[in-house]
Amino acid sequence: MKSSGRNMDGIGRRRGQSATKNISISILVAVGAFVLVSTLLYVLTMNLSPMEDNDLASEEDALPASSGSLRNVQNKILEDFPSIWGEIMRGESHLVEIDVNGIRTKKDGYNGVMAVFCKLDWDAYKNDPPSLPMFRFLVSRSGCDERKNQVVVDMAIIAEKTKAYDKSLQLKHESDVRSMNPTGFVFHESRVGSTLVANSLTAMNPDKNRVYSESNPINSALKSDNPQLFRDVVYLMGRTNRVEEENLFFKVSSIGSKQISFMRETFPDTPWIFVYRDPVQTMMSHLDPAKVAVNKNGRIMAVCTRARHDPPQDLYDLVKQQGRRIADLSDQEFCAAHLASLCESALRELSNSNNHGRAVEYDGVVDKLLDDIIPNHFGVAIDYEARQRVLKVSKTYSKAKNHGVDWVEDSEKKVAHSTPEIRGASELFLSKSYSDLKKYSA
Repeated sequence: MKSSGRNMDGIGRRRGQSATKNISISILVAVGAFVLVSTLLYVLTMNLSPMEDNDLASEEDALPASSGSLRNVQNKILEDFPSIWGEIMRGESHLVEIDVNGIRTKKDGYNGVMAVFCKLDWDAYKNDPPSLPMFRFLVSRSGCDERKNQVVVDMAIIAEKTKAYDKSLQLKHESDVRSMNPTGFVFHESRVGSTLVANSLTAMNPDKNRVYSESNPINSALKSDNPQLFRDVVYLMGRTNRVEEENLFFKVSSIGSKQISFMRETFPDTPWIFVYRDPVQTMMSHLDPAKVAVNKNGRIMAVCTRARHDPPQDLYDLVKQQGRRIADLSDQEFCAAHLASLCESALRELSNSNNHGRAVEYDGVVDKLLDDIIPNHFGVAIDYEARQRVLKVSKTYSKAKNHGVDWVEDSEKKVAHSTPEIRGASELFLSKSYSDLKKYSA
């Protein structure tokens, strides 16, 4: 029985081995086919990836054998990055918008912020600043207001990973991708020549200077009151892959003048200026009766009157100091009070700026930029060719867009055409701040 059992076992084992062998072969074939297809798909994906040129993997392979820890850092970055982020990492795609509606502030930062990246046509702006006087025009010109050209990512994640990647490249000394520190911030009262300042900073040396003129990411980050978010926005907007770029300037929207304190806390060593103008001239730029729009209720529709439906607390306080109530103000008075609130915010910071802040009056602003502010305050050398480029751009209306309109000085005309209401409101709310700003002027 044992012998029979052994024979049966032997037969059973052979049959079993034959069947098992067939099954094993089938499994091996299936596995081999899966591996082959997976490999082909991987190769095809890598070849079609936007990271094909100078891809991050080849950067990692170039690391010397002695850079094991550095290779591990970069490997970790690469593992976490979708290939579509390659253009961001290479400094080819730029931060054009952030959505802070879902922001949640944490002890060590924030989350819930989304970032929008797109390739900007910087040359179009640098070659002719007045044609694209505001950042939003550059965004539109570059097709970045179209979803198909946007890459949307989590802000905190992209900031963290980008900084780590930049650091790994810096240690290798093999990449031109880097983030420029801010050279200067430009704040202003509104309608006082700040766009001319931005155009001049760009025109003086288009290759070396990058200027953001009232960009949404900066505006939103300033309003967030989150220092880490503001630092991350500045870092990402300062990233460049152009060897020649050295200087980074931000012209902030006028309402951002109320956030100068926050900017200073975040970037305490960065110089800044506040541009202002004669009160009546400024008011006429906003409320010129020949140009200003009026709604069906007879209310003036101007930038300086937008907050009328929901005035901020500092505006209530400023008006109360004059013995008035906001509800009783005329549109001209409300406009003057709004502008005064911007000036007062700047004055508070100028009073203890440790020479990092300067007030710059509109009158003769180009000469002040060339002779003092740019070389002495912002610390950027300006040669003869740069001066000529600034003088040339100053002869074009700063917001000419594509019309190339020559600039005609109109300060005296504004005063001559001003109304008693405008002059009275200017005297009531703006005369003191105007006088005080002169004490800190260039």
